[in-house]
Amino acid sequence: MYESPISKNTGPTLIHLRAERNQPILQPRRQKPWTEQLDIHALVRSEAQASTVQKLGVKPVTFLQLQRHTDRLEKIAEDFDVIIHVGAGWHTPSAKALITGQGTRKKAQNPNRAAAAPHYIQISGTSNPSDRPHTDNYTDTHLFTDVEDIYSYVKYRESRETYHQRTTDLTVCETGKALGVTTYILSAMIADALNSDAVSVVGTGNTVWSHVHIQDLAGLCVVMLQKICTGVEIPSGEKGIYFCETGEYSHREFSERLAIAACELGVLSSSDEAGEKLAMGSVSRAELSFAANARTKAVLGRKVGWMPSHGDERETTFHDEVSAFVENPPGERDVPEFLRKR
Repeated sequence: MYESPISKNTGPTLIHLRAERNQPILQPRRQKPWTEQLDIHALVRSEAQASTVQKLGVKPVTFLQLQRHTDRLEKIAEDFDVIIHVGAGWHTPSAKALITGQGTRKKAQNPNRAAAAPHYIQISGTSNPSDRPHTDNYTDTHLFTDVEDIYSYVKYRESRETYHQRTTDLTVCETGKALGVTTYILSAMIADALNSDAVSVVGTGNTVWSHVHIQDLAGLCVVMLQKICTGVEIPSGEKGIYFCETGEYSHREFSERLAIAACELGVLSSSDEAGEKLAMGSVSRAELSFAANARTKAVLGRKVGWMPSHGDERETTFHDEVSAFVENPPGERDVPEFLRKR
């Protein structure tokens, strides 16, 4: 698996695994590496994105409105053994449509031929266990590990307060279980800073989140994909919620370092912080994502072979991230109104 250079919100990466005649799908060829089984497709929104992924040997599938045509999304998913959904982790209908399409694929498989269940990987966020220190006087600085029963905890939090990303993750687990699709969830500010000429921080900024380098997140995807392709069983479903982190930071620390880097590169006029324009105007989302505690420890990934390589160099990456964003800013996001206000 690779981390596509196109916008995260372009949608899922779809992987079709070629199999020799009469060989089980998702089993390794005897004389060739597992990567040569892969026939990779990616959903894109533009010709420019299509050209970018083609240069990487990936076949583009143009899909302009991921959130508005879930029926077509379901139909596309019927053709793929593995789907890695890297965009719109808050959009429940998209995730459900993709898994439903894979469920249809599973039903259509020849019962006389050995075949593994389709696999679905959802890239989610870290805010599911976030506390509510500002609006609900609820603070939780517990360090969550993914060997705990995270599914039950997320379900409990969802019973107290509906949160779109949690809703989606729970739907992924439940739909996959119902349809026989093996599911995994990988739980892993710059746009606001460059659009508003300020880096935002709420309150004192002392709340703590975990962090991970994008290449390490992609690396965990590679490890999981290798296990899937070579028939190695790893935790999935309700037990397959993987944290992805290499350390943690306070929101003030993050904002200050980002602001300094952006100022030094001439992107921002000053390194002051501001507390507006967070999370598309949603006070609720802003607290969960920018002003809450969500401390996590990635145990499962390391157990299955993930070895992150960027944990000690986080301070040096802010200039790279700001420069990359300026050179290739993401396109306008197709965000429904219900996420903009609340």
